[in-house]
Amino acid sequence: IVVTNDELERHPINEWSNNYFIENDDIPQWYPNLFSGMPSYGGYIYSNGDPSKYFRKNLLFNTGLRIWFYLVLSGVGMFLLLRYLKISRFSALFGSIISCLTPYSFGLINAGHLTKIFSMAFIPWVILTAIMCINKFNMRSIILLSLATAFQLWMNHPQIAYYTWMVVGFYFLWSLGVNIKSGALSFNTGLYPFIGIICGVVLALFMVSDPYIEIYKFQKHSNRGATSVLDNTGQTNKGTDWDYATQWSFHPKELISLIYPYHFGLQNSSDLDRGAYWGYMPFTQSTHYLGLICIIFAILGALLKTPDRTEYVLWVVTFLTIITGFGSYFSVLYKPFYYALPFFSKFRIPSMIYILLAVTLPILGSIGLDKFINKSNDKNTLRKAIYIVSGIGGLSIILLMFGETLLSFNSPSDFRYRSNPNVLKQLYNARVSLFNKGLFLNIAFISGVAILIWSFISKKINKVFFSYLLLSLTILDLWIINSEFMNTKPAMNMDRQFKETPVITYLKNTQENFRVYPKDKALFKSNYFSYWNIESIGGYRPIKLRNYQDLLDAIERTGGFENPKNQKVLDMLNVKYIFSRNVIKDPAFLNVENIPGLYENNNALPRAWLVGKVKTVESQRESLMEVLLGNFDPKTQAIVVGYNGNDYLNQNVSGDINIISFNENRIELSVSSKTGGLLVLSEIYYKPGWKATLSDGIGNEKELPIYQTNHVLRSVNVPIGNSKVTFEYDNTSWEKTRILSRLSFFFILAILGSLYWKEKE
Repeated sequence: IVVTNDELERHPINEWSNNYFIENDDIPQWYPNLFSGMPSYGGYIYSNGDPSKYFRKNLLFNTGLRIWFYLVLSGVGMFLLLRYLKISRFSALFGSIISCLTPYSFGLINAGHLTKIFSMAFIPWVILTAIMCINKFNMRSIILLSLATAFQLWMNHPQIAYYTWMVVGFYFLWSLGVNIKSGALSFNTGLYPFIGIICGVVLALFMVSDPYIEIYKFQKHSNRGATSVLDNTGQTNKGTDWDYATQWSFHPKELISLIYPYHFGLQNSSDLDRGAYWGYMPFTQSTHYLGLICIIFAILGALLKTPDRTEYVLWVVTFLTIITGFGSYFSVLYKPFYYALPFFSKFRIPSMIYILLAVTLPILGSIGLDKFINKSNDKNTLRKAIYIVSGIGGLSIILLMFGETLLSFNSPSDFRYRSNPNVLKQLYNARVSLFNKGLFLNIAFISGVAILIWSFISKKINKVFFSYLLLSLTILDLWIINSEFMNTKPAMNMDRQFKETPVITYLKNTQENFRVYPKDKALFKSNYFSYWNIESIGGYRPIKLRNYQDLLDAIERTGGFENPKNQKVLDMLNVKYIFSRNVIKDPAFLNVENIPGLYENNNALPRAWLVGKVKTVESQRESLMEVLLGNFDPKTQAIVVGYNGNDYLNQNVSGDINIISFNENRIELSVSSKTGGLLVLSEIYYKPGWKATLSDGIGNEKELPIYQTNHVLRSVNVPIGNSKVTFEYDNTSWEKTRILSRLSFFFILAILGSLYWKEKE
């Protein structure tokens, strides 16, 4: 396995889901252990929509098998796409291997971003079936397109699916434009392909309604879809703000990495961890390098023969992809997409769009290789090949001779080491060493390609020998780079990261509901405590509920939880314990005896309590500001959005609340009160998910409105006397979409089977 940050943070979630299914027979809709709770199914914590997941889980029983399965699936899809485009068998093999062994994927392995690899595997399949649908309108192409699209979406990385369909849309519009220009536009070339694509997409959406209905609900309340009350620019009205969305923009200068992958260093190099990378992103865990040989033959193909329609489309898509990936550095495309395209603003990391280069450039390289082989007898072929090879080789020699003089090898992140000149010197040497290593490798491969090209054209070797030597050289080139990102460890190393400490033992044995506040920044932004099923108010997830994110951001801007005025938030979030590696001197937090680093919050409120004083607000901004005001006391007062419940003239309400049962999908409370009141539950408010019912114990039951309280919590009105309040996650719509999804999938398979059966007859 790889033991990287993302894998470490995912491991506690995997442990939780495995344990949940041992004890329960339903689907967990809520995950309580991060950010005081968030949707599980709709929030990408656990989304089990793919109907083939059960079989894959049992057949591909470890991570390595899963990764290789999807890499092979990607390669097979690319091979079929290339063959459909009339590329020869060997050139198709050449392109498919480059595509599936792209170093970007191996960087993703080491980063723990496996869903990206799984989703990338379906890009050539979606493009292939879409082109089939455009070229020939029939039921089979529509069904195949719907299946390819559905499986890609089931991999739970909609950003990659979105980029895939940007290519499909562009290809369709290009084909439409060509047909209009040539006067060949008709129902068969225009309307029918459009109908076919729409039908394919609609069928796919039916199949992926589970889990995407829940995901769609969640994103409207998340930090990717809901407006932030702290945003004055309006950028979060429909997605993420500009600065957040354009993190990891690709600087134009880094394009040289497509030829020299070591030019700006490699993050996963053993040389001082991330310091070896000195490019323009905060850091990088991969490279978009696709092999020098692929680039050479892609360029050579364009020079040997005027590109046809398919090549023009691919070159234009490649160019537009590169420009889009520049993000904030050159936003001529990214900015219009950000503001105009639906859902585009919900994504971040502009450079991720370069996954498309792993499709377009291998296809262009395959086309170029075909052209080279077919025109090997042309005297201009060798000349043009020499131009390309000598140009790259000459640049490599110049950089090798003068690179240390021409380049600074400095990074903006080096300020961390400004007080330690020895470290800066080591960084400089590591970067120069990697830079020179890349140049030597580049010169070696350039020389190898030059020798193969000359030998083939001069008839020293035949086509078969040339082909397999070229393929071997290509694989070697890619594998050298891929090996830079392989940093595997024994599987037992993962659990070693979560050794049980006295703090964990104490918290596990505490028989009450509580949350913990990890005061140290690194632990606050990790899923460490959730490994033991301990609820934390922090965590690590790229997407979370907007109201909770705004609360955390506002607290950080006002001095953090060290500000005494903000400690009331800890109280209302049921934070009974604070963990800190540094001594806490606040009298409100007492060190737990014999447990170093663990402090008890004496002012923590229970998981549920009654209040009588209710202040109504009408907006999310008012809600947040009122909670953070100095005179707000969550013990006796509640800030409620749009409250229309009972007025409690007696503000000194009283009563006892006991927890009957408590799990991810259902919470049962017994309430006994002589005054009635507003029951505040220290659970995160999420409107689409939860419903509440009140039972009086004699068979009468009614649904209660749930109010957004104290900006992030829930509350309901309870009457005088004894009653039972049940909060239950409403999964009615999920159950319906589950049925719709499965029926659609099996219906599509049945249609496809019948079509192939008829063809056999």
